[in-house]
Amino acid sequence: MKIAHEIDAMQQNILRMGARVDTALRKTLTALELHDYELAAEVIREDSLIDALQAKIEDQCTRIISTSQPDPSDLRQLLVGIKLSSSLERTGDHARHLARRARVVTDPLFVDALPLIRRMAEIDTEMLHDSLTAYVQRDPEEACAIAARDDEIDELNSQLSKLLIGIMQAHPETIEKGIELMMVNRFLERLGDHVTNICEWIVFATRNEHVELNA
Repeated sequence: MKIAHEIDAMQQNILRMGARVDTALRKTLTALELHDYELAAEVIREDSLIDALQAKIEDQCTRIISTSQPDPSDLRQLLVGIKLSSSLERTGDHARHLARRARVVTDPLFVDALPLIRRMAEIDTEMLHDSLTAYVQRDPEEACAIAARDDEIDELNSQLSKLLIGIMQAHPETIEKGIELMMVNRFLERLGDHVTNICEWIVFATRNEHVELNA
């Protein structure tokens, strides 16, 4: 019972970390839409709280492994806990990077890019939220379905890249801001990849098999 209690405590911290990352992404989306630089600064400051939770989860998993001799099933849950916390930490980093670029999207020449950026960010946040639900419910089928949504992000990534390149070619004075927006595009695309990784680990946790989703 002791190890089950400890694993449950670790998983609760995974959910707390996921909730913080989800909040960071939603705040970042609002900051980008409303040009709210104070909110963007808040996201940047609060990234340290996400990092602290990752360290706590890793410490919990290490302590359980070293003191409780977990069986293969428990060991798998601990491995997944470490992997999920790593993916969530990287997702939080991308939210911070996006927040730092909140001022860039204000240039009127890039107004047509905003709906694409908004839609990518919305899909990212929806995927993250739903993946945490799949983790709690131990639902590998739902995890696979969530990962499949990354195709839409990839398509939007391609559309946005073409749009930004066209704007920079037509207006060379926008190249510096255009490159910053290309980075925003890249961060949003990578967010989908990180959630896909989370979904792969959910499948591993429940089925004990490694899968490569949305390859």
